[in-house]
Amino acid sequence: MVDVVVIGAGIAGCAVARELMRHDLTVEVFEAGYDLACGASRTNSGIVHGGYDPEPGSAKARYNVAGARLIPSLAEELGFRYVANGSLVVALDEDDLPRVEELVDRGHANGVDHVRAISADELRSLEPNVNPAALGALLCESSGICDPFGMTVAFAENAAANGARFHFESPVEGVRHADDGQGWLVSVSGRDVHARCVVNAAGVGAMAIHDQVSADKIASRPRAGEYVLLSRDMGTTFSHTMFRVPGPAGKGVLVSPTVEGNLIVGPDAQDRTCASDTWTTPEGLAWVVDKAHDLWPGYDRRQVIVNFCGVRPSGDDGDFVIGEPDDAPGFYDIAAFDSPGLTSAPAVAADIASRVADRLGAAPNPTFDGHRERPLRFIEMDEAERTAAIAADPLFAHIVCRCEQVSEAEVLAAIHAPIPATTVTGVKRRCRAGTGKCQGGFCEPLVAEIISRECGIPLEDVRLEGPGSEVAPWAIGEVR
Repeated sequence: MVDVVVIGAGIAGCAVARELMRHDLTVEVFEAGYDLACGASRTNSGIVHGGYDPEPGSAKARYNVAGARLIPSLAEELGFRYVANGSLVVALDEDDLPRVEELVDRGHANGVDHVRAISADELRSLEPNVNPAALGALLCESSGICDPFGMTVAFAENAAANGARFHFESPVEGVRHADDGQGWLVSVSGRDVHARCVVNAAGVGAMAIHDQVSADKIASRPRAGEYVLLSRDMGTTFSHTMFRVPGPAGKGVLVSPTVEGNLIVGPDAQDRTCASDTWTTPEGLAWVVDKAHDLWPGYDRRQVIVNFCGVRPSGDDGDFVIGEPDDAPGFYDIAAFDSPGLTSAPAVAADIASRVADRLGAAPNPTFDGHRERPLRFIEMDEAERTAAIAADPLFAHIVCRCEQVSEAEVLAAIHAPIPATTVTGVKRRCRAGTGKCQGGFCEPLVAEIISRECGIPLEDVRLEGPGSEVAPWAIGEVR
């Protein structure tokens, strides 16, 4: 028997796993995908929402505001990228102005710090590239941006360093009460794992798992959001995260800088059938671009380097589902966890871990170390730092990815991390090799060769992502 099984290694599951390791508990994390954050946690805008949008009194409002306050210190402690850039919700016509005031009032009701309405003149002084027809905006100075995949990795690696065990390509097939009435049996890959408690953080799949253990069913649906990513050349167009006044389907289309220096545009909101429905559509992308034009008439499609789609779980009542169902004690949901799930995850994780520890009577873990070193990035170093890094490790002088200036030393660090990157996309997500203008056209063969060498596997067995995505030598060309 293990103390806790966590289902899902996205932002929620990894944050919970880390918080659980503050206690003297055995924790096993099972993930259906090939790596961390294979679902919504890696395909979102990376916005740390201030908390002015959720309905006052809702779980979203409570956890959003608490999570936004935790993230800056967590970024320092765990070494993931975060920038407190603030956000603006822009009114483009007279009908939008009352909505701005309503959001300001809602922010105050939710306890959001530093949120107010500003005039058109102040808006243009802050963001000269905004639509000249804008009439004003909400300004929230406590909003920010982060690297959602990097944040997930940081939680997971620190959890692993403190004793949590992660299992990939391990889909949970079922959860049921243990025959002896003590805890739960979690079916994974044809075997049962006996757990005293279960945390259900399975993203879009969380509702189906919940429905196996509780008569109180969750009504939800997969909701897709399509994005466009522009090159670093456009990263300084706006300093704040720019929103249009939201509508009934969500917070509205945003135009925002990223922590990596790009500019991101999106999303739309379309219901899909399942979590794997991550295709983009001409209609959806056209709608996103059209809305971006409203905020930013200077939008330049020639600077687009990639588009993508993420699928998030959206509850029919619009709120998160957090905690124990009345008829399933010891089973904890983090379900219907759509936006602002990324921002809320640290607060939700602290709450759930505390409840689990109380139920199990767990003592504090005396060896818990919450610190994680920030991975070195050649692109972020000044000349003196680069000289010192190369002197310590000459592989910092071998640039694998020219677009993002990623060195071989960084690739090796990702491959040999506490939770290793053993696929081309795994390396890409951790250290940015392949995310620039050429989208891996230069570096992908080099990364595949390094993985082959370091992992001791034939080049033809190196995978792009999950099973069946092997990168054949004839497809990537001769590696130099």
